[in-house]
Amino acid sequence: MANLLALCPYVAYRNEELLKDCVLVPYAFMTELGYDVTVMTAQKEEFTYLDQLPGLKLDIVPTCPLEQWADYLVTYLKDYSKDIDVLFLFGMYGTYYPVVKYFKEHYRGKIILKADANSQWVNDIINPNLSIFDYLIKNCDIISCEGSALQNYLAKKWQRPIELIRNGSLKRDFNLELSPKIKDKVIINVGSQEAGRKNTPLLIKAFMNVCFDFPEWKLELIGPVDSTITELVASIYKTYPALRKQLLLLGPIKDKVQLERHYQKAQIYLSTSLQEGSPNSIAEALRNGCYVLTSKIDIWQDTFAPKAGASFEHGNLAELVSKLRYALSQPQLLEDAFELNRAYSLKELIYEDEVRRYQLLLDYQNTSTRQD
Repeated sequence: MANLLALCPYVAYRNEELLKDCVLVPYAFMTELGYDVTVMTAQKEEFTYLDQLPGLKLDIVPTCPLEQWADYLVTYLKDYSKDIDVLFLFGMYGTYYPVVKYFKEHYRGKIILKADANSQWVNDIINPNLSIFDYLIKNCDIISCEGSALQNYLAKKWQRPIELIRNGSLKRDFNLELSPKIKDKVIINVGSQEAGRKNTPLLIKAFMNVCFDFPEWKLELIGPVDSTITELVASIYKTYPALRKQLLLLGPIKDKVQLERHYQKAQIYLSTSLQEGSPNSIAEALRNGCYVLTSKIDIWQDTFAPKAGASFEHGNLAELVSKLRYALSQPQLLEDAFELNRAYSLKELIYEDEVRRYQLLLDYQNTSTRQD
């Protein structure tokens, strides 16, 4: 049985990250390919979602300051009792440099780096002229990113192959029986509701521009709420009391079954983020057949099937309102998007299929190594 070890880059994963790509990709190596998988992380909060990953070995280690984590990773590897066929790394973090160096000097396995890329760190932080990043770029056997535009950009910038492995869903989370009949007149956004990076005020302003013409439609904002958003919504309620039934600030929903129901009932997923790599919420919206309307985040070309979504320039309220109004007035468009985005999700965004692609790349790497 092949072994895979996944190392947390920043001491401790949050509970919610257990159900994101940093853990779900290693987990799919176990469920789909039969790997013996261990995910190593410290723990700063209760891992209530662990029961949704039956069979996963989560090695919970003592916490330590972030500045000591890189050394701890090397110590952990020195004490590791098994062979490691695949070392799985998440994100281009400097903390990985010493452990990659040690792995290359003492192990014969391969390294997968799922880059979790976004344009901000690609341009401003990850400098291939710095020795630690140059080493990671050159010595990780497989590097993948989540969007086609970033893939092409990184391949040119780093002068090496970059694979396209998008964020997606486990097979078990794709409901084949889901019907468009469950859909309601709901627009949904899931994530931090804030005035900064997520740009929630723009989302609310766009809805305010259309809600009186489409009084049967609701906007559901789900996720942690910044005080500025709470105050903004309170002021709207004060001026327009009737909007309490249309503009809904729901806060975090930690029950994943309940959250999935919100996606299932929504017809439109709307994102106004100013800075975003590859949000997992997009994959959740796609598998539930939502029409996707998004700002031009880093992976915007990959966020919906053709004719099943639209994009707009960052911060462009007029463009957003125009495209939102069009979507709300075209029920057939939304109905078609249900099938189109679910088909796209099933074809391109299933983690079990994606780890098979990783395996083909690993097999090629191993064959090349033997020939050398």
